[in-house]
Amino acid sequence: MRTVPVRLLDGVGRDLAGFLALAVGRVRLHLSDHAEPVIDVLARVLAVPANGGTRRTS
Repeated sequence: MRTVPVRLLDGVGRDLAGFLALAVGRVRLHLSDHAEPVIDVLARVLAVPANGGTRRTS
């Protein structure tokens, strides 16, 4: 199995957190009645906490 060089992954967490931040704004605007559950699902799927930080795996 090939491994991905770490340098290729630099910034991925930041990019996912940025995407989530943009998505959260749209979800709150267009799905205000269902925003929190949708945001929680997005955060889980992207493996990024809803507060925008990146999750580290051990």
